[in-house]
Amino acid sequence: MKKRAFCLLTALICLLCAPAMAAGGASFFRSVQYGPMVSYENYVYGYSISVYDRFAPLDDEYLASLLQSMDESAAASGEDSDEIYDLRIWLSPDSRYEFHVMVKEPTYDSFETEVSMAPQYGDLVRDSYPADSNLRMLHEGILRETAAGTMLETAVAYDQTEDGYTYTTIFMYYDLYSGGAEYCFSLYAYDGDYEAAQAMLAEICDTVTIAPQGYVI
Repeated sequence: MKKRAFCLLTALICLLCAPAMAAGGASFFRSVQYGPMVSYENYVYGYSISVYDRFAPLDDEYLASLLQSMDESAAASGEDSDEIYDLRIWLSPDSRYEFHVMVKEPTYDSFETEVSMAPQYGDLVRDSYPADSNLRMLHEGILRETAAGTMLETAVAYDQTEDGYTYTTIFMYYDLYSGGAEYCFSLYAYDGDYEAAQAMLAEICDTVTIAPQGYVI
């Protein structure tokens, strides 16, 4: 199932990029300013987006190695996974948030099918998480209106333990089909605050523009 394979890939990203929560957890209770939003333009894949100034982007070399690891993981799993065309990742200065943009082969034939499958997301990806993670869907899919068009929000919460410190992670993403590609705008919130994460992702995604031709495959 391609959607499960997508989750396996995002779980791998989280594993490779996740902050040291036991050491960083205390910083969640400090007020951190993320700065103004600055524009990032990707001419190859036909989109632009604004991200907070103090969010640090991972460099191209690291992202290339990450994509290679993802390809190897997908091949080893035997899953029918989608081709990933591009991946961008930004990290917040307090290790609270991790924002991704993934441009990929569409999971389904249409956005309407994606929407119809949203209530089943938890069941499709549950095996990708540890049994004790208490994975739960936060809703059954919400359509959000943005400047780039209608996007589908999917959101789950799960528990993790590192060095004796247990915390709840929110993983949510806005999904958009355009120009023969699927654009996934994802946010990991390691403080477990869905409302704050949703407000942040909504603000970011409202800055998205997609070129009329999108990504021409």
